[in-house]
Parts: sequence; structure tokens; C-alpha cells
Amino acid sequence: MRHIVFKGQKYKQVLMNIHPDAPFNKILKEINSLTLPVDYQNDEHTRYAILELINNSIRAQKENRSNEPIKLEIKIENNILTVTVTDSGGGFEISELPYDINEPVERIDPNKKSFQDYREKNQYKRFGLGLLVARKQFPQFEITFYNNKNETVPSGSTEITGTVIKMSLELPDGGT
Repeated sequence: MRHIVFKGQKYKQVLMNIHPDAPFNKILKEINSLTLPVDYQNDEHTRYAILELINNSIRAQKENRSNEPIKLEIKIENNILTVTVTDSGGGFEISELPYDINEPVERIDPNKKSFQDYREKNQYKRFGLGLLVARKQFPQFEITFYNNKNETVPSGSTEITGTVIKMSLELPDGGT
């Protein structure tokens, strides 16, 4: 049976509420205290992808002056590891990314001019890599936006109050 190990205890689900003003080294320590039921290299990459999304959420919430906690849920069910990051950072316009979010990740080149233009446009405060890193690690990847009534709204809507990113991967045979 697969588990997430967090602070020496085995769980099927781990929930974290992360305050946007929490020191990043404290967040890093908490995420690094997770042991996920994937091989060592994938464990490192998975935690890195999670941290990238948390960092994006923190930045968005600070920009939108939201003090709501960022919700991180990690769970294992039916041999699938699912990670969900929910923030109230106001969302973003998918079409402004330096690549097509629906394009297969192996065809996205982060060295293309579109990435450089994106970085310059955002004064090197955004690099366009967080979502790409997460998509490379998690084959099932879904972004939804919601409004203040918790209703799903389309990207670019003026009603967006937050973002939910849900991503999953099938666990290899064996493991904890």
C-alpha cells in the first residue's frame, strides 16, 4: 500500500495551508519533509514542481493583496498521486504564457525567443517555467479558475478570484 511520509508518519492525504507571507525557507523545509512514493529522482522533481506552483501562487497573492492561505493537497488514491494547489491570487491569462499550455511538453522549447520576450515583458519577475516544469512532471494536468462564489470561470474573465491546479501521475509498481 502506498503512502506519503510526512514528519515520520504515513498518510494517504496531506493538506497544508500556506500563508503567502510565510518565509520561503520554512515552506521549503515543510515540502522537503515529504517523502513521496516515487523513485528518488522523481521525488526531487515532484517536490520541485510543487514548489514552483506554490511560488507562483505566493507571487500572485501578494500582487493581489490576498492573505488567504494557499491550499496544498497531496493524496494517493488507486495508485495515482494527485497534487492540487489552490490560491486566491486572481488568476492569469493563459494566452499570455510564452507557449501554448495545451501543446505537448516535449515540443515546448524554453530557449525560444517567446520565452525571452516574456521574461523581458515581465521585468524578469516571471520566467514562464513553473507551469511547464509541473506539466513535464505530471502527465495529467488541469488548470481551472474560480470566482468569489467558487464557480468555475474561463481564463481571462474579470470575475476570476483564484486558480486551482490539479495534477496527477500514476505511481510505478513497488514503493512505500
